[in-house]
Amino acid sequence: MVRIACWAGVAALIFLAAPEATWSASFDCAKAGAPTEKAICKDAVVSKLDEQVAAAFKAAQGLWPAGNWSTFIRNEQRGWLKDRNAICKADIACLRQDYQRRLTFLTHPSLKWMGRYVAGRCPDDGVYLDVTPGYPDAGIDVELYICPDPKGNMLLQAKGDVDASGRLSFDDAGCPRVLAFTPDVATLSAPKTERCALGTDSRVFRRDPAKSPYLLE
Repeated sequence: MVRIACWAGVAALIFLAAPEATWSASFDCAKAGAPTEKAICKDAVVSKLDEQVAAAFKAAQGLWPAGNWSTFIRNEQRGWLKDRNAICKADIACLRQDYQRRLTFLTHPSLKWMGRYVAGRCPDDGVYLDVTPGYPDAGIDVELYICPDPKGNMLLQAKGDVDASGRLSFDDAGCPRVLAFTPDVATLSAPKTERCALGTDSRVFRRDPAKSPYLLE
């Protein structure tokens, strides 16, 4: 009994002296300084999610080989990291939820179409398209606003799947519209009919690499 008690005491001392457990992440946990980074390194689930998000982000950068896509997705990722640190801080439950949401976004089948596309001189005037993931399906959600303030200024909403040629066809209150995507550009077209109230046959929108409608939701 004495020997067992002695070993138990030694074991307790070793446990107390051992450093707090850390897990691998996409960054060097030995250099973790911010409360969020330290929290990531201390939780196995969040550490694994951090690695998965880093891998998904790397893959996402190659979805468009040219144009401003890589700038957009890098700015978008930086914006998410800033929000993660400011909102979740060291809250593990918040981090787990935020990482799951981020991973879903970065692996969304329609990710390459996402962004804010502008026609005109926003924010002074003009119009813009916000293209965000369609959940729980694989499609996209589209909202068209008048610049600069979307409150009360929405012109149309649509959702659906973009086909293999980069086109989304949808009905807008009896007006058959087509939204066609190419690198950095979304072109909205419709026939000249009484039901197509926006008035133009075609309007070209260009992706703003500094804006992420997904982060503004």
